[in-house]
Amino acid sequence: MSYNNKILFLFNYNFYKNSNLISNYYNNLGENYIGSYACGDIIYLQIIYNYFNFFVFKLKYKIYGCGSAISSISLIFYYIFNKLYYQIFYLKNFHISNKLNLPILKFHCSVLVENILSLHFYVYKNNYIIYFF
Repeated sequence: MSYNNKILFLFNYNFYKNSNLISNYYNNLGENYIGSYACGDIIYLQIIYNYFNFFVFKLKYKIYGCGSAISSISLIFYYIFNKLYYQIFYLKNFHISNKLNLPILKFHCSVLVENILSLHFYVYKNNYIIYFF
């Protein structure tokens, strides 16, 4: 099974752009990781939000997995960058899989990316957002 051109472009272009991790001294940094035992993909995601209006300011990740998982996490950078924090839930796994034309065998990579985004939001909301309101 070969990858299509969209997956290869996102894999080659964005893998080194957002792959470095951020130091932990920011107080508006949300970080979380998730993994899948079935396929061996592990995603460690860090998102920095703007202080006042909770825009997504910066997104960094570290990933161990296949090319479709790397392309899926690279694609969400374009979807959630410079958006409000509650707009993260508008991104679903079928948007990612349709955009990348993922085959059925690689559909779990888009599900994994959706799960890390929702888990990240819940953890960040419980730690930071409630204290401001």
